[in-house]
Amino acid sequence: MKKVLSAYLKYLFSALMVLALASSCQTAVDETNWWRGNMHTHTFWSDGDDFPEPVAKWYRNNGYDFLVFTDHNILLETPTTGPVRGSHRLIDGELWQRLSTDHPAIIKYREFFGEDWVDILPDEEEGYLQVRLRPLDEFRFMFEEPDSFMLMMGNEITDQHAVHLLAFHQDEVIPTAGGNEDERADMIREIVSRVDEYRERTGRNTYPALAHPNFRWAVTEEMILEAEDLRYFEVYNGHPAVNNEGDEFRACTERMWDIVLSKRLERGNGKLLYGFATDDTHRYHSEGATPGRGWVMVRSEDLTVESILDAIDNGDFYSSTGVVLSGLEYNGNQIRVEIEPEEGVTYTTEFIGTMSGVDLTGKPTLDGEGNEIHNTTGTYSEEIGKVLAVTNDLSSSYTLTGDELYVRVKITSSANQVDRITGEVIGRQVAWIQPVKPGI
Repeated sequence: MKKVLSAYLKYLFSALMVLALASSCQTAVDETNWWRGNMHTHTFWSDGDDFPEPVAKWYRNNGYDFLVFTDHNILLETPTTGPVRGSHRLIDGELWQRLSTDHPAIIKYREFFGEDWVDILPDEEEGYLQVRLRPLDEFRFMFEEPDSFMLMMGNEITDQHAVHLLAFHQDEVIPTAGGNEDERADMIREIVSRVDEYRERTGRNTYPALAHPNFRWAVTEEMILEAEDLRYFEVYNGHPAVNNEGDEFRACTERMWDIVLSKRLERGNGKLLYGFATDDTHRYHSEGATPGRGWVMVRSEDLTVESILDAIDNGDFYSSTGVVLSGLEYNGNQIRVEIEPEEGVTYTTEFIGTMSGVDLTGKPTLDGEGNEIHNTTGTYSEEIGKVLAVTNDLSSSYTLTGDELYVRVKITSSANQVDRITGEVIGRQVAWIQPVKPGI
């Protein structure tokens, strides 16, 4: 405890000096600041393979402005109970991680933060040790700086049958709903309701986001449609096992997005569905769900939890795997996009939408032998999610006619998306701009 207090006092002194210097220079935050953040992150607190402090260090040192910890069904705080499984152990109400002495995580942990920071107990088996997992409140002072970097507590509400939803800025775990395979739509609706109830009760502007709908082909467009109050989902998740692109017969996440948007908005009172790009980071030393794959860029006056979540709540963000925008504007009539160019790279900007009056009737999706595929998004008209305009210019715009149900923008770069840990090429760099409705 003395070590934590001493480190905190050093941080407090540094922070006061920074604030004093900023005040003397009369600096101010530009109202058009864009903040880069990852909304889906795992650590040793659940099934990640590193301590939260090195994870925070990686994101801070690699150009991020904020990071949300979203371990499964647990918050990064001292637990009295919790998912004590596998290599976890609960000792005197604190969570400990069992590791081999040559595990890269413990080697780097000691190297980065020093022996005085690492709390270790001997293990009953030679060659192993127990390491205490520090809660967020013990280490956030090491990384957070005003208008520079921020950490946020979140949670992946991990239910049965691969129904997972993210929630942000909580001080309690949102419980799962439970159910059988045929009740997944009910489970999604119930979790959305529970997060909304928490929001109303606490005043915290948190909201649920459906994670990786194509993971284990668990969630269909029809299930999302039944959750009328769900406003966020992951259009891109960096985990290699989540099937963002669909397959020969099953819809990709973008196709699901367009179908949901079209059918919701055709009713006249449906809510827009916004798309996150996230890492879903689990692996920090080897291949797999590695950091730096997908993120959100949020336009907010301040880098605070409340300001970031308010901006996302208003749809004032875009998602990316590498493409950066220097300008983005929608005035209720026209979308204007400006790309920050990278030398030697070309870009294709597509304005995508569905026009009023398009047939939104679906039919079962069939496999190569003509058999209906169980539990998959249906097959719909190609007029849903149609490319309305396309350009290779760095500056582009689209003027809505008023007949569109919605318009969203996708920008694809000729530059490769590269795994930050292994160097492997894993795709093309893309940006997704959130959908808008005419006049709104």
